[in-house]
Amino acid sequence: MSFQGRAWYNLLRMNHTEDPTIEVESWQIADYRSAPVSELFKSLKDMGLHLDADSFLLYTEKCTCPEELAECLLGDADDVGKLERSYLILFELWRRLCTHKQSLSIFCDDLDMQIEHYDNGAENDDLLVQMLTELEDILDKQADEGENPKIMFKLISSFLAHDLETFLYDFSTRQIEAQNDVVASELVDGYYAYVQDEMWFDFLRVRLVALADYDEATILLQRLLEKIHDEPNLDLLFEILRYITYEEEIPLFYNVFELAENLLEKEEDFHTMLEIISNYFNALDRDEEEIITQMMERRQAEDTEKQFQIDDPDLLKIKKLLEMISV
Repeated sequence: MSFQGRAWYNLLRMNHTEDPTIEVESWQIADYRSAPVSELFKSLKDMGLHLDADSFLLYTEKCTCPEELAECLLGDADDVGKLERSYLILFELWRRLCTHKQSLSIFCDDLDMQIEHYDNGAENDDLLVQMLTELEDILDKQADEGENPKIMFKLISSFLAHDLETFLYDFSTRQIEAQNDVVASELVDGYYAYVQDEMWFDFLRVRLVALADYDEATILLQRLLEKIHDEPNLDLLFEILRYITYEEEIPLFYNVFELAENLLEKEEDFHTMLEIISNYFNALDRDEEEIITQMMERRQAEDTEKQFQIDDPDLLKIKKLLEMISV
């Protein structure tokens, strides 16, 4: 994906935090948010851009966003590094001094920061819900004006370093698990028309309905499995299997397994399947769990990238065990 605004630098900083051996320029990952305004202006002056708060605000009156401002002030610059560094400083000054002129890139940068805090354990669900609701309003407005919903979502996602669709799924899942079903329902319904892969959000709807009506949830899940049959998605099937493992009232484990077994491509996929099946037997308090444990131990040294054969004896054995308890 092509990143817009500050998103690429946010991604670079996050990657460098996880792996400090990644080569970066110090200015690319600098914490401009904590720098005093006077220091930001001094940095611009050192690069030949003489501005103060008043002149800066005069320039912003002619621009709609930090990117346009950077183009206005630095459009003819031939030093790419200087251009990019200046942009990052101008971006931060816009955030501080132009609070009356919100821009999409500023909003998404703030959302990126909140998602990062959330991922690091500093959870602020209320603020995130508020920002996601504001973002949905932005999307709704564009859709009302005739813009393609999914294209708009993809465009806005390019302004974030985080995968917005994945975060929405994970955050909604956490809300369901915390029994904040109203919040989760509003997010799932609000973003359903915008996300690229609707089937994951279909599954969230199954989980929401299951909170009140297992029979209806089972019907919805059956419909979802029909979709997956036409558009195979192994990762989603694994997610569904993990969920059903602890939801005995939804009796479709074997049906999901049958779809998943035909999509196993690598030894790694089968290892994941073994782990799920082991947990399933454990949840049912079945002695067959020991058989799966032995399989896992025996295959531990296998190359996880090796192609998996659909006629593997262990898979056939698992299938027979599941058939026996599914009758």
